[in-house]
Amino acid sequence: MRLRNEGQSFGLIARLFHWSAALLVLALLPLGWYMHDLPLGLERFRYVELHKSLGLLVLALMIGRSAWRAFNPPPPLPDDLPAWERHAAALTHWAIYALLFAQILCGMGYVWAANSPLTFFGWFALPSPVAPDRPLRNLMGTVHDWLAYVIVAVLVMHIGAALRHHFILKNNILRRMLMVAVVVFAGAYGAPVSAATWNVLPSSELLFHFTQSGMSFTGKFERFETRIEFDPDRLEDTRIDVMIDIASLDTQNEERDTMLRSAELFDTERFPRAQFMADKIRAVEPGKYEAVGVLTIRDITLPVVLPFTLQIEKHSGDGDSKATAAGVVTISRRDFGLARGQWEATGIVADEIKIEIKLEAIQQR
Repeated sequence: MRLRNEGQSFGLIARLFHWSAALLVLALLPLGWYMHDLPLGLERFRYVELHKSLGLLVLALMIGRSAWRAFNPPPPLPDDLPAWERHAAALTHWAIYALLFAQILCGMGYVWAANSPLTFFGWFALPSPVAPDRPLRNLMGTVHDWLAYVIVAVLVMHIGAALRHHFILKNNILRRMLMVAVVVFAGAYGAPVSAATWNVLPSSELLFHFTQSGMSFTGKFERFETRIEFDPDRLEDTRIDVMIDIASLDTQNEERDTMLRSAELFDTERFPRAQFMADKIRAVEPGKYEAVGVLTIRDITLPVVLPFTLQIEKHSGDGDSKATAAGVVTISRRDFGLARGQWEATGIVADEIKIEIKLEAIQQR
């Protein structure tokens, strides 16, 4: 198969753009409706983050497809096709383009206006061009919801027309774009299942160590939620999500805790949660690993590598496994915007903060 469009046939690149975007859109629509009804919590957050990332991927594909279409025009429709069908095909094509771009941009506007990070699979975050704006967020959310129904209606017409041409009119309109579809869909549904999921026990701790007036102190976060998919034999399928309730911090000093929650430090009114996400684990040596991911505090997302030790004990009786993990990573509070106003200087509170994890988890068979 040739890369470029030729004669009456689409080339490989055009087909890959078409079916990759189609698969993602068909996944995003039910994903959006499913996550909308989920209760607040880590599961909903994970699906929202996935929805954002897939939406940005569709945007990249649509931009690439538009550029490729301008450089390599599509093959003409069959000569015997009535004029009204030619016009309908062109109108449907441009309507799908316009609707998808509008839908993605509304989703991005909603995320930014809601003062939420817009990240691409945790690799990087897009800076927000707008300030937090509740009326704008509500408007973008409403438009985003309604556009989903319009997109479904247009896609039904588009798919129905393609099937009509294939099964009733028996022309080559569908076949000239179809060949690569089997490969794309088989790759998506033939992907390996996720690694084993671990349930973190209540005995686990998330601590932070800091220096105040030359003395070392330790605080902890009372509430955090985790989702860990990890198999030491399948590190490539690893995913770690940790959602931290910042307001639950406790340093055994009420005045200091109030200060830490203030706008000049964590600003828990605007940024109630922090998050660590990692989708890559490196084995350093037996029992020692590194989680490569990103940490989001306030509205700042930065790459972080968390070294940790891991011990897994298998219970022969019930088949369950118990894991114990411990690790420490050092961050700069200035890098994460935790040094504003009167606390910008590091004379009283040092810049360096150490975050320590002590996790116990069960994998049930």
